[in-house]
Amino acid sequence: MPNRGRNVQLFALSGPPPQDIVIGGGRYRLLRVFKHDFFAATTQYQAIGPAKPSRIVVKFYRTQPFCGLPMAWAGRLSRDHEMGIYAALAGLSGVPRLIGPVGQTGLAVEHIEAVPLDHLPAPPAGYFDRMRAVLDAVHRRGVAHVDANKRSNMLVGPGGEAYLVDFQIAIRRRDELPWPLRVVLARLVEYFQRKDLYHLYKQKRRLAPEELSDAEEALSRQRSGWHWLHRKLTKPYRAIRRRFLRRQYRTGRLVSPTARWEDQPQPEKDTWRQR
Repeated sequence: MPNRGRNVQLFALSGPPPQDIVIGGGRYRLLRVFKHDFFAATTQYQAIGPAKPSRIVVKFYRTQPFCGLPMAWAGRLSRDHEMGIYAALAGLSGVPRLIGPVGQTGLAVEHIEAVPLDHLPAPPAGYFDRMRAVLDAVHRRGVAHVDANKRSNMLVGPGGEAYLVDFQIAIRRRDELPWPLRVVLARLVEYFQRKDLYHLYKQKRRLAPEELSDAEEALSRQRSGWHWLHRKLTKPYRAIRRRFLRRQYRTGRLVSPTARWEDQPQPEKDTWRQR
């Protein structure tokens, strides 16, 4: 379908991702697109033949220009950054295994049989305690997730297992850097690790308040001055952005180039897709 009259610049890819890819000695075919926004398209591929794993998740970072400016370089930097985070977390339970790069700006990880937390009315009992264990393991590797405020980044397995995904804006310690860079970065990581726990317990307070301890209740309301400033600066931006996206959607200009592949609920997009 032609993109004429459509605002495809607001999406990472100008069209569908590759129909077939080859990685790790296996051939895979596009099955669906989980999410497609300005920065990346997150997709699922099915193995053709006996390849293992049988399904993989591939994130394609931005390749198309924006307002005439090339953006593939930013896509490559983002892909390399997230691959570095996955490499630092290799072997951890609750974190998908990195498989490798795909094309110019893509990376593949193993597919987890799970659903995002925002697809469920309520999590299974004990879920947030299991997610705390995953976050603790991530933090011990010197990584802060930074984006734990999004329920879509927390997956729930068939037995209530907890999985953490999407390390796009995560940060990690870099002890090989010269002083004072490594010290500044280490403090930033520590700060955002505390924010990870704040967001975890905020979600627990909202979704499983009966399981919340007094200490967790206190953590769920522990905001710093930086947090207050961030909210003050970003809240107006989010409101303006949402109004813009809603207007674009209502006029028929904001149609994802991969819409026919997007067969999964996307609660984050529903904030502006409602007519």
